[in-house]
Amino acid sequence: MNARRAAAAVCAALTLVSACGGHAEATTPLTASQAKTVLPDARALPGWKVSIEPVAYTLKEARSVGAARCERMVARNSCVGVQNTGTSAFSRTGQPLVYFLVQTYQDEASAKSAYGTVWKSWKQEVPESRVLWNGKIREESDALVGSTTSMVKGSKGLLIQVRVGSVIMVSMAEAGAQVDMADSYLDRFADAFAKRAEEVQEGTTPSAGLMEN
Repeated sequence: MNARRAAAAVCAALTLVSACGGHAEATTPLTASQAKTVLPDARALPGWKVSIEPVAYTLKEARSVGAARCERMVARNSCVGVQNTGTSAFSRTGQPLVYFLVQTYQDEASAKSAYGTVWKSWKQEVPESRVLWNGKIREESDALVGSTTSMVKGSKGLLIQVRVGSVIMVSMAEAGAQVDMADSYLDRFADAFAKRAEEVQEGTTPSAGLMEN
């Protein structure tokens, strides 16, 4: 076998785990520990107070401790295919509350199939909403703005859902009547969240976060 044919054979063998075939894809499902690292942490959001430390469970474990948020959603089958689920949350004086949820799946096809059901469920958390944009982040994404479940006059809620490979991420921000929040406020948080999912699925330690300000 000459050098060119040998190189081609090696590249073909490594297509799913290397740059030879273009965009690398995760070949095995993420573990709960890996799902936890996808969630933004204190290092990713400098200057913010951690309201909920990043935590992730297998779906079975989440059900046993009452942390399976997908079971409390409007669409009852929004837990279908979920391997791991986790959350983290942050607050800062004079800023909206920011929440993150991650759900990982067996493979990209499973996550893609579940995407619409998950979105249908989570958008109920932002009443009186309107669509902001569609398809601006990664493989799939949706965003809307509306009120908050408290329905306090003047309150505002933002929601962004993104899929990266076998991972679906939900980012939410809630602002009271006295806190200004632009419609684009959550974009940078969701983008950093998505980058962390990319890093984990590429086999690297996630480092994406916000610039301190």
